[in-house]
Amino acid sequence: MLTFPSSTLVGRAVPKTAFYRNLELSARLKQRFVDDVAGIEWVAKIAPSTLPVEDGSEVHEIVLFRFSLKAEDTPDDVFLAIDRQMPRHTVFLLQYGERFRLLLNYKEWADRIGGTFRIVKTFRTPWTGGEELSLPIEGSSMDRIYENMAGRISGFGTASASDTRQVIALQDTIRSKRRQAEALQKRVRAEKRFARQMELNSEARALRQELEQLSVRLDELIKQ
Repeated sequence: MLTFPSSTLVGRAVPKTAFYRNLELSARLKQRFVDDVAGIEWVAKIAPSTLPVEDGSEVHEIVLFRFSLKAEDTPDDVFLAIDRQMPRHTVFLLQYGERFRLLLNYKEWADRIGGTFRIVKTFRTPWTGGEELSLPIEGSSMDRIYENMAGRISGFGTASASDTRQVIALQDTIRSKRRQAEALQKRVRAEKRFARQMELNSEARALRQELEQLSVRLDELIKQ
């Protein structure tokens, strides 16, 4: 299982009502929360007050909650809704039976005064046994610790916000380009005019070359 410095450990049970009573959740999400979550434990608090690290410009505190689940397929929407309204950066340790996974909603401030965030991307590890789970605290500042955690949970291996954002943007661009390529192929198959087929095939080849270049760039950013 995860091991953190004793100074960061909280080990406090949190009533489910403390979450859904004070957060703005739809009736559907509230019901999924009630039905799918068996229990919650506040595991750890990582902050300058619990570790000898510098405060961050974006990240001031990271909290880790363990959610014991009744259903393996609990939707990410449940954790998204919670995390948008949590005035701190959060890591979720999800447990279903003897299997575990980490979930991190990579986020940026939407309203610093109001303490709300915009979720940029949700990262999660595969389900695994507890002995295989690892999340080291790496970095001399809160910003760097958070980026390293995001890099590990996402599988990107990134250690800076700029690199993480570049990977996310590239992945989104590649998905968009692939959809365009699939649409082009359908148009080629449906086109009856030979000259137009040749034009569309030329566009498709250019798009495939662009996708190859983007994939190479993505591989360069993701540290193996």
